[in-house]
Amino acid sequence: MMYMPHVSRKKLEMMISGIPGFKAPKERLEQYVTPADIAAEMVWDAFMFGDVEGRVVHDLGCGTGRLALAASTLNARYVVCSDIDPEALEIAEEVLKAMSPAPYDVVLTDLREAPPFRACDCVVIMNPPFGVKSRGADMDFLKTSLSVCNTVYSIHKFSEGIHETLRKLSEAEGFNYETLKEFRFPLRASLAKHRRKVLRVDALLIRASKSNVFKSSERSYS
Repeated sequence: MMYMPHVSRKKLEMMISGIPGFKAPKERLEQYVTPADIAAEMVWDAFMFGDVEGRVVHDLGCGTGRLALAASTLNARYVVCSDIDPEALEIAEEVLKAMSPAPYDVVLTDLREAPPFRACDCVVIMNPPFGVKSRGADMDFLKTSLSVCNTVYSIHKFSEGIHETLRKLSEAEGFNYETLKEFRFPLRASLAKHRRKVLRVDALLIRASKSNVFKSSERSYS
C-alpha cells in the first residue's frame, strides 16, 4: 500500500519556499535556485511513480537542499545531499538538521570527477547545472547519476537535439529514457550584471530507469 504523505503538494511547495537560497551565487557553478513549485512537483511526481517512499534518494548538486528535504518529507528512507560548494552545503545541513524526518548525509565532492559512492537500488533527483557557463556540466552530472543509481530524475535546458542526446546517453548505460515534461524554467537575477529580473528558458524533466515500466505524468509546470 502506498504511503499517503502528511503534506499536500501545495504545502510541500510552501515548505520548500522557506529554504534559503545561495548567500553568494557562483557563476562558474551555475548556481540558480530551483523554484519551489517546480521542486515540489518534481519530487511529488517521483513519489507518485513509487520512487521516493522507502527509497534512498540522492540529490546531486543539491545546493541548499531543496530536493533532498522534499524527498525526506515524502518518506524517503534516507537522503544524500552532495555538492562541490561548502557554503551551500552548510545551509543544506542546517535545513536538513532542523527539518528532515529521514536520516541524511551531506557530502562535499566534485560530482564531475567522481560520484560520492556507488549503489544500485536508489534514486537520483537533481537539477544539475545547465552546462552554459560550465560547458558539459549537465551531461557530466547525468553520467554520474547513471553510475550511482538505477533511477534518475533530472532537469535539462532544452536545445536542438537534446532529446536524442539524452536518450543515447541513457541507453548506452542500459537505461530506459522518457521525457516527462517540457516547461519554462525561470532563472532569477542573482548577480549584479544581470539586467532582467527573470529569464525564462525552455527546459525538460526526464526520467531514466533500468526498469522496463514507465508511467506517464499528466502534470505540467506553469
